[in-house]
Amino acid sequence: MTATVSPARGEGARAPRGGGRGKADMHLHSLYSDGTASVQEILDWVEDRTDLDVVAITDHERIDGALRALELHARRGYSFDLVVGEEITTRRGHVLALFIAERVPALRPLPETLAAVHAQGGLAIAAHPLAPLTPSLGARSLRAAHHAERPEHHLDGIELMNPSAAGRSRAAARERLNATVLHLPAVGNSDAHVLQAVGTAWTWFDGADAAGYRAALAAGSTEPGGDYWTNWHNVTVYGRQLVAKGKHLRHTLRPTGEWR
Repeated sequence: MTATVSPARGEGARAPRGGGRGKADMHLHSLYSDGTASVQEILDWVEDRTDLDVVAITDHERIDGALRALELHARRGYSFDLVVGEEITTRRGHVLALFIAERVPALRPLPETLAAVHAQGGLAIAAHPLAPLTPSLGARSLRAAHHAERPEHHLDGIELMNPSAAGRSRAAARERLNATVLHLPAVGNSDAHVLQAVGTAWTWFDGADAAGYRAALAAGSTEPGGDYWTNWHNVTVYGRQLVAKGKHLRHTLRPTGEWR
């Protein structure tokens, strides 16, 4: 199995779209799970309304939306790179799997999930850790992964910037734990479920493509960026998500691709 990434046109010769360092938003949700936009709408929004260099579709417990995005991305010559991902619900909380080619099963023990991600050449990122409002890895689980004897049971990074209400909660404790104990590469992601949130948080990295992002994570040179959402934006997003979650439940019982 090989990790899956779709290169942008002009690969190897590009400068970051916004100038300076590259920007990546690797935590986006589509209509294939509880997002509110199609993968086509997300790709077009990234191209036309952001200066992001790399993005990942990370729907809950599935990668068919990300694979569909990969097909569309390959046809249209976008100027950013696309990575296949998944947000996996482990028995301890959510983990982002990036650069994967096959779905990783949900509700498995954290070490088993991390090993499954790494077995296919992927990277595992702690999504909104310590957040009390959504399933998230707690301090005990993060410490256990840090001290695990087997390298395949380690995390590759930690999401320190997540602009949602869940991400804002316990942000200081999250940063302190990473600075004093975990020492994981820090990333920022929007966790966008609506188009307007895409790119509101990001990861700075040296480079302009998915390979550069991956190298920066390995070197520990990534840096989170972005701004927290207003309370009104959170209310608006969560209201739209409640509708999406109801549709998602029906769609999960009878999966047929995207839905409206």
